[in-house]
Amino acid sequence: MPKCKDAQLARMPSGAKFMNAPSLFSTFPRGIARIVLATMVVVPSVAQGQVEAPPKPDGSKPTLASIGPMPTARATITAADLKTHAMTLASDEYEGRLTGTAGQLKAAEYFRKHFESLGLEPWGDTVGGKRGYEQTYEVRATGLVPEQTGIFDAAGKRICEYGAWFVNTRKKQEVKVQGRLVWCGSTNPREMALQGAIAVCVMPESDREPRSTMAAFGEGFRLMAEVRAIAKNADAGGARGCILVSKELSVSFLSAANMSTSYPGKPQIARGRGRPMFGDQVPKVPTVAVDGKDAAALLKVLGIDGLSDWSDEQLVGKKSKAQVRIKAKPYSEDLDAKNIVAVLEGRDPKLKNELVVFSCHMDHLGLTANGGVFNGADDNASGSSTVLEIAEAFSKLEGDARPRRSIMFLAVSGEELGLWGSEHFASHPTWPIDKIVADINMDMLGRSTDKVPSDSVALTPTFRNKDYSTLARRAAELGASFDLKMTNGDKFYQRSDHWNFAKEGIPVVFFCDDEHADYHMPSDTPEKLEYDKIERIARLAFTIGYEVANDDARPKQIGKQEDWFSEGH
Repeated sequence: MPKCKDAQLARMPSGAKFMNAPSLFSTFPRGIARIVLATMVVVPSVAQGQVEAPPKPDGSKPTLASIGPMPTARATITAADLKTHAMTLASDEYEGRLTGTAGQLKAAEYFRKHFESLGLEPWGDTVGGKRGYEQTYEVRATGLVPEQTGIFDAAGKRICEYGAWFVNTRKKQEVKVQGRLVWCGSTNPREMALQGAIAVCVMPESDREPRSTMAAFGEGFRLMAEVRAIAKNADAGGARGCILVSKELSVSFLSAANMSTSYPGKPQIARGRGRPMFGDQVPKVPTVAVDGKDAAALLKVLGIDGLSDWSDEQLVGKKSKAQVRIKAKPYSEDLDAKNIVAVLEGRDPKLKNELVVFSCHMDHLGLTANGGVFNGADDNASGSSTVLEIAEAFSKLEGDARPRRSIMFLAVSGEELGLWGSEHFASHPTWPIDKIVADINMDMLGRSTDKVPSDSVALTPTFRNKDYSTLARRAAELGASFDLKMTNGDKFYQRSDHWNFAKEGIPVVFFCDDEHADYHMPSDTPEKLEYDKIERIARLAFTIGYEVANDDARPKQIGKQEDWFSEGH
C-alpha cells in the first residue's frame, strides 16, 4: 500500500488538518515534504478501529451453510497454502518486486503459471491475434550501472559493495572523483582543510526508536536531510566527495533512501517517460553512505582499526596513504511493467458477460541500500497469496456450482508508485468497464495492531462513506461468521487499487490491516504474518465474491447510512 499521494491531498475533506509539522520538514525537498506531511493528515471522521460491525442487527450470526453454498471449495483456502505463496513471493529471491525490474517480472510469472495451472483463461493484452495473461505498460528506469559505480582503491579494486548514493542520475553525466581520504569523524567538515580530498564522516544516528510508522518515516527523512547538510559542509571545506560510515544504517534511513535516491540494484521508476515519483535531491559533491563490512573496509584504507576506533577524537584529520576513487555511471532505459489478468468464465449465458474482480498488487520497493531486501510480506505478499488461493478455490467449482457471472483475478504492478497498474487497467480495460460489477481488493492482511486486532479487519468504504454499497454492507454482515469484526478503514479508501475501480462508479470493498512498525521497512518479513487470520479474510472475500457472482442484481451504492446494516434511503 502506498503512502498518501499529492492527488489525495487535493481530495481531503475541507475540515482535514495537518498535525503541527516539525521544523525539520523545512529541510526536505518540496515534493518529499508534501508526501511525508500527507501521511500525517488527520481525517476528521471516526478514527480507525472505532467503528465495529456487530454480527447482525439481532445479534445472531449466520451459519456457514446459509452464506456459502460451496464450503468444500472455500475450505481449500488454507493457512498452509497461503504461507507457501507468501514465503515465496516475499523471499529474497524476488528482490523486493520493484515495478518493472526482474523481481517484479518474476512475481508476474509466478501468478501467470499459477493461473495457467488452474485452467483460467488469459485475459490480458492481445498480441499477434492471441490473448495472453500479461497486460503491459511502459515505465522508465533511471539508476546507476552496478559494474561502473562504486568506491575503488588506487589499483581499481572495489572497496565497498553497497551504499546509499547521492548523485544526480538524470543528468546522465558520469561521476569521477578521486583524492585521499580524510577522517572527519563527527567534526564539521566545513572546519577542516579538505582541498582535493574525500571527507569521511560519521553517519548521524537516531537517538531513539520511532514509536510509530509516521515517526519512522519522519526520522528517515530527518537523517536524509542531515546527510545532505554534512555533504554541503564537506563541499564548503573543499572536499571532492563525501562518504558517511555507520555500524548499521537504520531501517528508517534505508526506507527514506529507497524512496528518494537511486543506488546500484535499485533504480528510480517513472511512468512512461515522465519523471520519477521522487526526484533526486543531491549535494554538489558525490556522497555515499555505507555500513557494516563496507564501512570497516573503508576505515581500513584510512588505517583505522575497524568501527570500534572511530570515536577517538585524536584520529580526526588522519589521511589515507593512497588515493581513492568514487565513480558512478548513470543510465536510463525503458522497461515493461506487467499486470497479470485471468478469468473464470461464468455459467449463465447472459450474466457471464458481467464480471466480479478480485484484485491485489504484486509489487513492492525493491532492494535496500546496504544489500538487503524490502521483502514486502504484509505489503503485499499477504494480499497476493489470498488472490492466488481464491482463484484456486473458484477453479474447483464445476457444473451448477460454477458462478453465474465471470470472475477476474487481477494482479497489478506499480501500486507502490501511485496505483499505476490498476489505473492502466481501468484506462485500458481488457473487459468492458461497464460490465464490471464489483472489485474486491486485498492489500496488507497479515498483521494485527491495536487498531485492527486479530479478530478484526479494516474495511472501506464504511457506512459513513458516500460510496458505501450493498457489497460492503454484505461484508460487514458476514464477517462474524469468520470471526472477523469490521473496523473503519476509510483512511485507506484512496490508497490502494480498488480506488481506480471506485472512480469508475464500480462498487468496491477493500480489506486491509493497518500501518504497523514494519510498514515499508525492510523488516516486513514473511515469518511475521498471521496466516490463520489471512485464511479467515480470504474465505470471507471468496464468499462475498461468490454471492455477487450468483445474485440476480448487481451490487449498488447506497451512500452514507446510520449503521452498517441500514437498507438504504
